[in-house]
Parts: sequence; C-alpha cells; structure tokens
Amino acid sequence: MNFSQAMQYINEKNKLGIVPGLENIKELLRRLGNPQDKCTCLHIGGTNGKGSIFSYVEEILIRSGKKVGRYVSPTLFTYLERFTINKEEMSESEFAKLLQKVADVVEEMVKEGYNSPTAFEIETAIAFIYFEEQKVDFALIECGMGGDLDGTNVISNTFMTVFASISLDHMQFLGDSISEIAMHKSGIIRENSICVSHPQEKEVGNVLKKNCLDKGSCYVEVDESDIVVNSRTKNGTVFHYKGDSYEISMLGEHQISNACTAIEVINALNNNGYFIEKETVKEGLIHTFWIGRLTCIKHKTKHEMYVDGAHNEKAWLMLKESLNKYFTNDKFVYIIGVLKDKEYEKMVDILAPSMQQAVVITPNNIRGLDKEILAKLLNKKGVKTILADNPMKAMEQADLVCDDNGEIIVCGSLSFLSDYLI
Repeated sequence: MNFSQAMQYINEKNKLGIVPGLENIKELLRRLGNPQDKCTCLHIGGTNGKGSIFSYVEEILIRSGKKVGRYVSPTLFTYLERFTINKEEMSESEFAKLLQKVADVVEEMVKEGYNSPTAFEIETAIAFIYFEEQKVDFALIECGMGGDLDGTNVISNTFMTVFASISLDHMQFLGDSISEIAMHKSGIIRENSICVSHPQEKEVGNVLKKNCLDKGSCYVEVDESDIVVNSRTKNGTVFHYKGDSYEISMLGEHQISNACTAIEVINALNNNGYFIEKETVKEGLIHTFWIGRLTCIKHKTKHEMYVDGAHNEKAWLMLKESLNKYFTNDKFVYIIGVLKDKEYEKMVDILAPSMQQAVVITPNNIRGLDKEILAKLLNKKGVKTILADNPMKAMEQADLVCDDNGEIIVCGSLSFLSDYLI
C-alpha cells in the first residue's frame, strides 16, 4: 500500500461517519497488542482549548528534553498533522506502512462478523502504534468530540487526564445540558490517577470533582483568582500565576487560563517524579504557537487580519472578550463562514455589535451553511454584508472595505481557515 492508496482507504472508511462506542476499537487494539497501554499518555478532553493547552505542554516538554508524540484532529493543512513527534509530521511512507498493518486486522474483524472500525478509530490505532514503536516519553492524546464513548477512551493506564473548557457543543450526541455533556466528557477519568482542569463553570467542576472522588483520583482545577494580568498587547500577555511571572505570545483572554492549565499539568508531573525547571516552563509558554487561534496574518492584506477557529457559542464569546481587551473596541470587518449544525444564530447575536461589515462565504464542506442564510440574519441585526464566492475573494473584498486603521477578523469554522494560513 502506498500513500495514495492509504488515503483512498481512509476516505472510504470516512463514509461510515461517527459511530459512538468502544467495542470495535478495543477489539482492534487488542489484536494489535494494545499499544495504547505501552505509552505514558496524557489524555485531554473538553470543548474549547484542547489544542492550545497541549501546545503549551508539548513545547515545554520538548524544551525539557522529552520525546513527545501528539495526536490531534481535525487538522488545518495536511492530513498527517494528526500524528507528530516533537512537532514533526509522520512521513507518508510510515503512514502507509502502519495503515496496512491496521487494515489487515480490520479485514480479519469484518470477516468474523464485527462492524468495520471507523476512520477515526483506525487513525487512533495508528497513533498508538506509532508512539509505541518510536518509544516516545509522552503521548499527548486529544479526544474527538466526546469522552466516555470517544474512540480515544481506550487507555487503561492514563497517567494524567486534562480538561479544557467544557461547554455546549455536539448536543445531538452528548446531550442538551451542560451537566450531561460534562458527564460524557468526564468518562475519560481513570482510577487512582491525576486530573487537571481549566477553570470550569461550577456545574461542570462539580461533575469532574465527583467523578474523581468516586475513582480515587486527584483533582486540580485552575482558580482564576490566582491569575493577575499585568499587560495585554497585540504582541502578547504578561501575567502572574500563584506569584510567578509568565508571558505568552498567543493572543486571547482564554489563552491565559489555557497557559495556567498547562502550568498545572507540569506541576503535576513534577509532583510525580519528573523535574522540569521553572525557566523551561516560562520559555515554553512564550514560544508556543498554535496556528488559527487569533493568529495575525500580515502578508496577504493591507490591513492586519486575525484568523480564529471560534466555531461555537463559548468560543465566540471568548473571541468577543479578546477583541474588546486586546484591541481598541473599534468595529471590525469580519469574514465568516459557518456549519449548519452549529448555533450560528447565537454567533450573530454575540458578534454583530462589533461588525463594521461582514463578508460571508459558504464553507466548502458538506455541512456548510449557505451564505445567503447567514447574510439575512446579519442584515436583520443591521450589519451590511457582502457575499463572496470563496475565501480568497472574501479576503480581497474585506481588504477593500476595511477602514484605514481597522482589522479583519476571520472566524466561524475551522473548515476554511487553511486558505488564509498557507
């Protein structure tokens, strides 16, 4: 199997869609020798901020001399961004080799009457095999959308569970209330382990604490009262956490608490036999970069353009707060495309007051919302809109209508951000 054949195989399995449950992937991994249990795994769940928190942790661990595997999805640029070691993507030949190994086992399972594992389950198995074979010091594993029934929830000896901010999302699978969603996501907590959490709503924190208590696990949640912000500029943020000074270059009010969550992850590692110096933590934080998180793009437009992956209500609220605190509170020109299964009406309510104009596109995604529907909602809020045929046209039109000292904000869905970031 070569890489082209491997991608054809994955595309075919993608047609199976999302199938919640663990029976198939557990059987697949059992036949592959349970590679997930031969790695030291840090497992992160949540709704918003998973990528940012583990980017901070990854940078710190690499700077401390560790070999760090990381598994994420979705990706922005290339398929193989899913599987990295010390931030280097898996090679095409390595992927084809590992997929062949997994595909042979999938074929055996199907012949014996099992349902075929989904593309995500196959990719998850490949990640575990890769990290085991490459003998990483740490494997940073990111949940898909869920927790208890997520395909990554197969690690029996998780060293540490980490939670990003938990909010309403994927409600067709996870439930209509924040407590239901928290219950599902807390299903990745293991007995007698360590659990570190981003600051949570009280209802969510109570669910996580109870789950930890029931399983005899230690629970640490970042307390926002321990954070003192010293300065915010377009170049970054300086803050104190528990008396120590830190600096981050990633913009966004939420990035401060994401960074503090990463600090608590490193503290927990240090409390369990590892020794990562404070200066290494500080260097790691300031040098962390996770593209598509209020990322400034200067070379494509006359105006500064900021690209952000905000794609649900909580993320839109955080974007609004960040724009208020890091900029001048002037109105912005937005480029927006959303998916039709998101609560886009709430996005309009949240962001419309800060819009000078909006350039609207239909994302090139089977779930993309028709731009005319979104434009009508914005027009009702008094926002002048321009319909664009594609992301590049949208960028040209936004640049033309933006005020001399204004900025362009791109948001709504991760599905089209790569057009601006390449």
